[in-house]
Amino acid sequence: MPIARPDTNTLFHIDTEWFENNGRELRSEMHDALCDECRTYYPTPADSRPVDRIHPQTGEVSKVDALWECIADHCGLRPGFITPATPLTTGIFRALLSNGNNPMSPEQLHKRVVKSNPSGILKLLMGAEIENGVVPAQGNNKSK
Repeated sequence: MPIARPDTNTLFHIDTEWFENNGRELRSEMHDALCDECRTYYPTPADSRPVDRIHPQTGEVSKVDALWECIADHCGLRPGFITPATPLTTGIFRALLSNGNNPMSPEQLHKRVVKSNPSGILKLLMGAEIENGVVPAQGNNKSK
């Protein structure tokens, strides 16, 4: 099967193994993204535990890290989570965190970070250096 050239509809996600392979701690990065209120519940990355999460459309229950849940359901919804002053790479990472690491396209990321443009975001994501483990999602499925 030929590999499709990535475009602004190609889906990207955070490759959690990238952190391990590059000597970085994903949970520490997620903890750094927490708002002050959530940090009172989880003073360190080790203070969180798995929690049940119910998928809003399917009702399916799955275990997720409490830090992911906090970011997706609380911190990521707050106005200061991604601001115009947030560096673009950090904004992309935070957009994916707040989306529960469900893959997003440069088009979708642009709408969330409101910086650059979809083509500029694609160029950044396809650069020589991987930033914050953000890579094309397996299969390079296109968003609808």
